[in-house]
Order: sequence, then structure tokens, then C-alpha cells
Amino acid sequence: MQIQIEFLSSALLAGKDGNEKINLIISSIKDGKILVLENPLTNMEETKLIEATMKKVSSKFPGIEIGTLGSTSPDGIRGQLIKMLGGKTSGLTVIGPSHLVRAMKRDPQSMSIFASAGRR
Repeated sequence: MQIQIEFLSSALLAGKDGNEKINLIISSIKDGKILVLENPLTNMEETKLIEATMKKVSSKFPGIEIGTLGSTSPDGIRGQLIKMLGGKTSGLTVIGPSHLVRAMKRDPQSMSIFASAGRR
């Protein structure tokens, strides 16, 4: 089995409401893809994604692993101004099926993902 990594642009997700975004993510994860989101999910979006995923856990869908790198909210006036002007705040989110993502190691400036298509 191959591992597929899909990069999703902020433009693709910007036009979707919260439920549409979560359904798109869960559908892709169920298809065995590891997703890299150009912009990080907010804390509320992560919470809703985890709640929705927990309702779908089964023997065929064991759940997700999620990791965010960078800021999910702008810092101070400078960050708010950048966001108001349409600029990006730094960060990304990586989400993958737990049967593929073996481990995620993070520190404030980097993230390593260890994935394997073999059995645990």
C-alpha cells in the first residue's frame, strides 16, 4: 500500500463552512490520505474535527492523528493587521489516519511525521 500526501490550499478551504471543511477532511482521511493544510485549523475547528472523528471510529476507521505547526491566531496588533489585509499568519496543520501515521514529533519550529503503510 502506498502513502498519499495531499496538500490543500487555503483558497480551497476558505469557501467552505465548518461542517463542509470537516466532512472534506474526514472523507480524505478515510480514503487513506495524509493531509497538509496550508493554514492551520483554529482550536475550535480542531475540536470539532476530533469530535466528528470520534463518532466515526470503527474497525475500518481507527481515527486520526493531527498536528499543528505555528500560530493559529495572530499575535497582537501586527498579526491582526496582517490578517485584516488578507495576509497569512504562519502555520500549517497535518492530519492523517492513525493506522498510517505512527508518530508526530513537534517543537515550536519543526514537525516530523513518521508514516508507514505496514501493519503495527
